[in-house]
Amino acid sequence: MKGKLQFSASLRWLLPILLCVLVSCGDDDEYHYPPVKLEFLTAQADANGSLKSVLTDEGKTYAVVEDASNTRIDANASVRIVSNYGTAVTTDGTSGVKLYASLNAVSPVPRPASEFKDGVKRDPADVTSIWMGLDYLNMILDIKAQNGKHLFHFVEEDVSTDEETGHRFVYLSLYHSDGDVQAYNKRAYLSIPLRQYATEGVEKVTVRFSLQTYSGEEKSYEFEYNPQ
Repeated sequence: MKGKLQFSASLRWLLPILLCVLVSCGDDDEYHYPPVKLEFLTAQADANGSLKSVLTDEGKTYAVVEDASNTRIDANASVRIVSNYGTAVTTDGTSGVKLYASLNAVSPVPRPASEFKDGVKRDPADVTSIWMGLDYLNMILDIKAQNGKHLFHFVEEDVSTDEETGHRFVYLSLYHSDGDVQAYNKRAYLSIPLRQYATEGVEKVTVRFSLQTYSGEEKSYEFEYNPQ
């Protein structure tokens, strides 16, 4: 099934890099490291595939002054990433951000269950945090893993619209195929795009997201998405 993304073991490098940036890694007490954030961002590439700008979930756009992660994507494309970043200024005075480390978030557009040719996999995961971003529903999942593959996607269970009020109801669930040993707790970063549900005439979208947990329960979360 196209669009299924694999949980990357590289996630574990983000927090060590963040700590090294925030805390001096040497004995020079005079050096002050800049404040760094770990956030979901929407990144835009230039004609060479290098990241040229990022859009935060607060709606602010910043030029990428330096990309220490050396991320490359398709030319002129946009991608959802999770990144350690901080403010930066070039020698000519241009302000923007420096990306210290980044990785692609799991962010495919939800698909109906009928489009998963091998069926929908509902292996468990636990939600560490879940919140609305700019046109996205963000989440950090806690999964039990070792070195095997974890495939994620989002299943569009149902979509209905009250034509009189312009209120749309979207029911989504987690696709999770776990081919791993449940050895250690690891984090997976996922972000559901919602803009496709904000079609003409839709004023508000209620999003209900559910998943199977390791306790054997189905857990659901509901959010209001007001398209800007």
